[in-house]
Order: sequence, then structure tokens, then C-alpha cells
Amino acid sequence: MDDTLNAKLMRILKCAQSPPHYGLESSFLHAYVACLTPDELCDSIWRTLESDATVRMALRSRLLRLLRASDDRLAVQVSVLVDKALALSTASPALRTRVDALLAAIYTWLPLPHRHAVLERWIDSGTKTSAARWLKAMASDPSLFDATAIFDYWLVSNSIPAAKILAYQAEPAFLDEVLARLVARCSEGWIISKAALRATSVPPDVWPVLRQNHPATYAYLCAVLGRNIPEEEAIALFQDTKSSILDEQRRLVIWSIGQMGLFSVLDHLADNFLGSSPTR
Repeated sequence: MDDTLNAKLMRILKCAQSPPHYGLESSFLHAYVACLTPDELCDSIWRTLESDATVRMALRSRLLRLLRASDDRLAVQVSVLVDKALALSTASPALRTRVDALLAAIYTWLPLPHRHAVLERWIDSGTKTSAARWLKAMASDPSLFDATAIFDYWLVSNSIPAAKILAYQAEPAFLDEVLARLVARCSEGWIISKAALRATSVPPDVWPVLRQNHPATYAYLCAVLGRNIPEEEAIALFQDTKSSILDEQRRLVIWSIGQMGLFSVLDHLADNFLGSSPTR
């Protein structure tokens, strides 16, 4: 580290260690950080990974501001920073945690090979925090989005965020392949609805499973996709849907019955349900 950068870092560290006095120390800290060139800033970030959070956050905040305005002009400096940080992260669990937090913050601006390496690092780590970072980064990165990898992760984790990403972002052809397993295993009807509507179609053998596991979602999809059901089945769907405090699921069934134009079914349910209400 050259003498100029060393002098700047010494002042930055001193400001961070001093007790605050009307906020002046904090102002000086950020002012000194602002004096760092992009090369010095990236160098300082990996050199201070063992410093306290005040220093690390001040440096990272400046880097993020530069990255937002850089138009990829800092790709070389960021690549060097990542390489240095990754090399240090093997020293201790604490450093690994700090490096992962840094990588998550700057992931969007990393060159493609580094993003790929970071994704592999996170999914291979085996921790919930790293898996969550992997999912978030994967979902926001069209170049590296891998629906199969996300589906495989969902199979072993039953992660609701993973299922949501598949339903909202996977290609329709892929959803055609996995819809049956989503319907059989996913607990969230709204995720299943989104997946079913984005798939090219709902296979005939999926409808009975959907009816068994998610009667309210079944009613909704029948209404939206124009699938006709007999009046007796519509009544049974309402009865098979569990009541709750807000009755969101039963309200969805009622909405679906209305969309299907089943007026007499609404009359039957209203007479039986509202007729016993004390507010009737």
C-alpha cells in the first residue's frame, strides 16, 4: 500500500474510532472516504474487511454511489476487489460473512464470470443465508437465470420464494413440465395460480390433484380459464374450502362462482350462509 493511501486510511480509521461529537467525526469520515480515487476505494475495501462496521459501511456506500453512476467504467477495479476479497474470505467464518455481504451489495455490477462464480459459491455453501442470496441474485440476473437449478433447490427445500420465482419468471414451456409437482407439493395457492396461468395449459391429470389440494385455487382457475363445472361441484368447492378469520379462500370461491355466472349457486350459498348470520 503506497504512502498516500496509507495516510488516507489512517485518517479514516481515526475518525471511525473517535467518539461522535455533534456528528463532526462522521462528517469527516465520509469526507475522507470521498477523497479516495476509485482504485484507492476498492483497495481500501478489501484491506479493511476486518475493521468495524462504521468503516466498512462508509467505504461500501461510496462504492455503490460510484457504481450507480459508472456505466461499467469500474469493471476492472471491481474485479480486482472481488478477487482479493474472495482470497481473504477463507481466513475465518467472520470474514466469509463480511465478504458475502459485500458481494451481495455489488453483485449487479460484477462482470459475468464473477457473477457466475459468486452464485456457485453461495449455492455450494449450504447455509440458508447464502441460499437466499443465491435466489435473489439468480432472480435478478437474466443472463444467469436457471429455472432448473431453482426447481431442484425447491424440491429439497420447499422454499416458497423459490416456488414464487418459478411461477413468475420461468418460461411457460418449463412450467408445463413442473406444474404437476408444484400443484402436488406447493402450499401456496396464489403461486400455483400464477404458474398455471403462465403455463401453456393445465394438463388434464393436474386438475383432479388441484381440486383435491387447493379447492379455492381450482375454482379460481376454472373461472379464469373458462372451465365449466356443474352447480353441485361449485357448491362442494365452497364447502370443501376451509373457513378462516378473514375467509380469503371462501371469498375467492364466491368470486369465482360469480365469474362463472352460477347465479343459482350464489343464491343457495347466500341462503344457507348469510341466512344464519346474526346481521341478516
